Amino acid sequence: MLQKWLRLWLLGWLMLLPHLGVGALGTNQIGQAAQSTPQAEGGTKNARASSPAKGAEKVSFREMPREFLRDQAFFWLRPFRPKRADLPWAAAFLGTTAGLIAIDGHVAQNLSNSPPGAGYSFSHGAGTLGSPLVVAGVAGGFYVVGRWRGNGELQTTGLLGLRALADSLVIAEAVKNATQRPRPTFSGGLVRNHDADGQFFTGGRAFPSGHATAAWTVATVVARRHGSHRWVTPTVYGLASLVSFSRVPERRHFPSDIFVGAVLGYLVGRHVTRSVEGNSTLRWGPLRLEPNIAFTGSSAVNISLSLQLK
Repeated sequence: MLQKWLRLWLLGWLMLLPHLGVGALGTNQIGQAAQSTPQAEGGTKNARASSPAKGAEKVSFREMPREFLRDQAFFWLRPFRPKRADLPWAAAFLGTTAGLIAIDGHVAQNLSNSPPGAGYSFSHGAGTLGSPLVVAGVAGGFYVVGRWRGNGELQTTGLLGLRALADSLVIAEAVKNATQRPRPTFSGGLVRNHDADGQFFTGGRAFPSGHATAAWTVATVVARRHGSHRWVTPTVYGLASLVSFSRVPERRHFPSDIFVGAVLGYLVGRHVTRSVEGNSTLRWGPLRLEPNIAFTGSSAVNISLSLQLK
């Protein structure tokens, strides 16, 4: 019974997944822009000059556990605050996912009809680049290089990448355990797993792809932090796409696994980078100590921490 309710909860959460990083964040900015008054060009230049540059944000290892908990609170509590603007994004996301699920079995069975060849070997090599450990090493590399060169921007990128990666993998693992979808084939790509039919709730951990989630999470952080260099965005998203799509010919994932993992990684990475830019939709209220003395003479102190989701 508990597992059934968990599945229903995750289904509702997945319906709002696209809005976590697009609608909710974008709507807030639009509303603020509509309420702001026009300023002179000179005032705008002064404001830009006084704004902190990238790399000046207060991001540190000490703050990561607290920020991680804030991120998780946002992602898991967001379904309780549905908005009308959610519907187009949810419909597009669910429609695409449903269409891919409909062809998943056909794609996987056609691939498994032939023995692994050169394409399988190439895909296997490319897929290893998306391992969570490798991706974590990439994010950590940004931090190490930043420390070595005294570059605060690179250090911040590395820390945000690690934080976003932890966020996305926790969510991906929860969805994997709830959906229980087996992989198309067993290791080696020779023997079909559950006839490569893509059925859910039959024991497995294929949905969504952890490699796609990890690759797109860190790629999004890097692209948003260093997108001013024209070659960065196409390079990191190109590598993330290569890693993601390689998991299909490697016969480790279905197309829908890749799509959901990529969307999840992109939105988590987008949310984390925006949070240090002052655009987070999560706010923690003040810690309030409210003494309460009963008529019987006994006393108690109520401690509450308010959490606000815009």
